[in-house]
Amino acid sequence: MNELLAQFLSEARDALEGIGQTLMELEHAPQDVELMTQLFRLVHTLKGNSGLFDFPEMTRVLHAGEDLMDAVRHERVGYSETLADRLLEAMDFIGRLCDGVEAEQPPDSSVAAEAVRLAAGLRQLVTPDSNTGAHDTRPQPAPAPAPAASKPAAPTLIVPTATELLRIPEAIRLQAWRHAQNAEHLLWVRYQPAEECFFQGEDPLHQAKLTPGLLWGGMQARTQPWPALADLDAYRCELDFGLLVLGHRSEVETHFRYVPEQIEILGIPALCLALPQGDPNGGPVYDDFVTDALQFVQTHDMAGLVRTVRLMLELSNSGLWLASALRWLQALLQVPTADWAAIETLVLSVRTLQVPDWVAFLQTATAPEAPNSTPAPTAAPIAVAAPLPIQEALNAVLAVQREILALPDEDAWLTGRLKAVAASLAPCLHATGRAAQCPALEAATQAALQTNSAAPLAAWLESVFPQTETATALVANSAIASPTPPPAPESIPLSDPAEHGEHGEPSDPKMGRRSDDHLSPKSLKVDQVKVDRLMNLIGEMVVAKNAIPYLANRAENQYGVRELAREIKAQYAVINRISEEMQDAIMQVRMMPVSFIFQRFPRLVRDTSRRLGKDINLVLEGQDTAADKNIIEAMGDPLIHLVRNSIDHGLELPEVRTAAGKPAQGTLKIVARQEADRVVIEISDDGKGIDPELMKRKAYDKGLIDEATLERITDQEAINLIFLAGFSTAEVVSELSGRGVGMDVVRTAINRVHGTITLESVRGQGTRIRLSLPLSMAVTNVMTIEADAQIFGVPIDMVVETVRVPRLAVREIKQGMVTVLRGRVVPLKSLHRLLGLAAPPLTNSNNEYAVLVVRVGHETLGLLVDNFHETADIILKPLSGVLAGLGMYSGSALMGDGSVLMVLNIKEIL
Repeated sequence: MNELLAQFLSEARDALEGIGQTLMELEHAPQDVELMTQLFRLVHTLKGNSGLFDFPEMTRVLHAGEDLMDAVRHERVGYSETLADRLLEAMDFIGRLCDGVEAEQPPDSSVAAEAVRLAAGLRQLVTPDSNTGAHDTRPQPAPAPAPAASKPAAPTLIVPTATELLRIPEAIRLQAWRHAQNAEHLLWVRYQPAEECFFQGEDPLHQAKLTPGLLWGGMQARTQPWPALADLDAYRCELDFGLLVLGHRSEVETHFRYVPEQIEILGIPALCLALPQGDPNGGPVYDDFVTDALQFVQTHDMAGLVRTVRLMLELSNSGLWLASALRWLQALLQVPTADWAAIETLVLSVRTLQVPDWVAFLQTATAPEAPNSTPAPTAAPIAVAAPLPIQEALNAVLAVQREILALPDEDAWLTGRLKAVAASLAPCLHATGRAAQCPALEAATQAALQTNSAAPLAAWLESVFPQTETATALVANSAIASPTPPPAPESIPLSDPAEHGEHGEPSDPKMGRRSDDHLSPKSLKVDQVKVDRLMNLIGEMVVAKNAIPYLANRAENQYGVRELAREIKAQYAVINRISEEMQDAIMQVRMMPVSFIFQRFPRLVRDTSRRLGKDINLVLEGQDTAADKNIIEAMGDPLIHLVRNSIDHGLELPEVRTAAGKPAQGTLKIVARQEADRVVIEISDDGKGIDPELMKRKAYDKGLIDEATLERITDQEAINLIFLAGFSTAEVVSELSGRGVGMDVVRTAINRVHGTITLESVRGQGTRIRLSLPLSMAVTNVMTIEADAQIFGVPIDMVVETVRVPRLAVREIKQGMVTVLRGRVVPLKSLHRLLGLAAPPLTNSNNEYAVLVVRVGHETLGLLVDNFHETADIILKPLSGVLAGLGMYSGSALMGDGSVLMVLNIKEIL
């Protein structure tokens, strides 16, 4: 990944965080003009930066978001929750794209479609009554007649129209048919380039020719008639394309990924290609052939039908409509598993010289009431459309009828065509409450039949259902060609709209001049790897510094040079001061505010509370509190889980809170602060709290505690049962809770960073969870102790005190040792026994044990060791390999004399 792309991803993530945070602030102050302007600038900057790279999907969505925010800040559109939801969804999409770019994963074919959907949703808020391009208004085949009321209707098949497919030469359709029999995918691509595509460096003809798997293509005019040559604008694209493609949809979508809103991809069932064409007036059609063929079909006599078709084809002129139908019959008969219903339909079309209605045939074959019918062989899955609104369905039907009426009147099957149109228009009258127009429809149909012209019926159709769009005309049926055109896409501006106001005047003088915004930067972004390298170097310096006192002691005790030893110790004091300042400076670089985590919570609380139907007010305090980067990142998931638990389990529904005498709106408070060398984070709510009795019963029912424990544990101990693995109070498993793998994982994650967690709850009043975390994990202060002539380290934050206890003051109670310190009974454990060392603890000359008093959670106990040594600052390194499985050690460190110090994990040992 090059540096420019890495910088873009870093700035993009910062911008996405800023957009999300600003949207959350706008929900509380929707009229804040400054916030609106800030949000617009963030989106605008991110859009401009994405244009430097080959990210068309990202730029498309951001451009739509920029237009929306520009309309909001100029008060053409009001701020709403719907607007915030769509913008947040769009920014989540941008974040996923950034993740894919960072992982060097190419976007899949669904990304372009998702980008078009999101952009259309954003633009719809700008012009809610306009066609955003998300819906296809091109003419579709008329749906099959509705079945009886007692039977379910067959789904509408979205396939190319017969008129579109008839533009393809028969030889190419036969070739495509053979591909379909080999289970290859046939697709029809409708491609309508933008009118200003030439100004964007696009070449639609070249783009169409390079379509993967292209078998045939054609083009047609978008308007009818062509304007006069003097009025023709040669710089506007006026052509649409139709492409017959052999391949997968994903390949085509990837090829057109820069213009996904300009294409429509349809699957082509193989039967839809079987469309006879030719001269219908080449001679009479003998009923004997049709009769014989139908008899062979009914008896499934394949050999007889093949022979009859071949003989009839030899006697027919190859240019006749009949000859074309016979060739398609031969193609259907060559399929290993013959579809006799389709063959019968094609034979009957020979009698009427009308193109078979394969759409209606396939709908009937796939309808629920015909489970035993043989499905037609298809090359690709047929898209099944959802039920359309009545107006859209009516427009689709009327568009097809207009297309049929526009065909030449000289065709031999004009009579059947007119009757079919009348039969399709009659249900439209009843569906739209125009049943009174049925006599007029019959009169227009009779006039059309008597005059052998579609004009009377077309005039009636225009008077009852006026046409609002100009019909398209076919210009060329050349080497690349197209079907009925899609709706015109929105124009693409020649200049950046963000640079000008609503009427073209410059809006913000800083817009577009990003270099002016950072003439004297006060911050510098540094790669984390470089900071980690500095941390490792300071760690080595600490180790080297710790060796200096060891050398001073050798100079004094082994060589007797006291003067040199004093000078070494003096220089050690200087080096120690410098190293501590360097260590502190580098630690400050690694420090991050907890706002890095807290900024996720407004969106999390907003979405989760709305999903659960709760009203929650989130209060965040102490977001400037800082801790080491590793600590902050490690706390991300545990804190999210705790917040989700408070929303799901703690805070009640508004009606429940009102019934309990509480405000309908619950309060969730998250506070961070620094106490000495620790960071404390508290999550509290004013919800229903935790019922200790319920906790006891649930733990007992799940087998997590026995009956004796059930009777003796206190209420606070019962509340702490929530940290047991497998424990959950949820009755039903949901996407938020109920699996029993939450709080124990939270405690494990906090223990991993040497933190502590405490939980307090009052039934009916609320719950408070307190996390105490170290400021840093990079440098650890430990106390060294000795056991069986071995040196170990114990983290100093766990040490309460060191004492000498006389042997006679140690008592044994129930196979355990205890002693009394300052009036308190303190249990004693032998570190030798815990570590499996053979030697017993030693006593000093006064017959006293060395006791290291440590605190684990809320309990205090003493460890019997042989001796105490000094404290030291160490760089704790986690164990790796086989040693990583030793839970009794939290890590190791290199000491000044070159020895390795093993640091004990007191919580695990005890």
